[in-house]
Amino acid sequence: MPKSGPKQARVEPIRDAQDMNLPVTGWNVIDETDPSNEIVVSEHDSEAEAIRAAEEYEQREE
Repeated sequence: MPKSGPKQARVEPIRDAQDMNLPVTGWNVIDETDPSNEIVVSEHDSEAEAIRAAEEYEQREE
């Protein structure tokens, strides 16, 4: 199924539980191009690394 526009990704913190007071243990890059079908595309140790990966993901052509 062809995409109707450019890919969009966001970065979210990973915590061991849903408690926002717990420390961040990593970062997910999530493909949010189709809001009804968001997919985790990668996991990273640092926020900076995840941001770079999200930017690269959005630029990739598939």
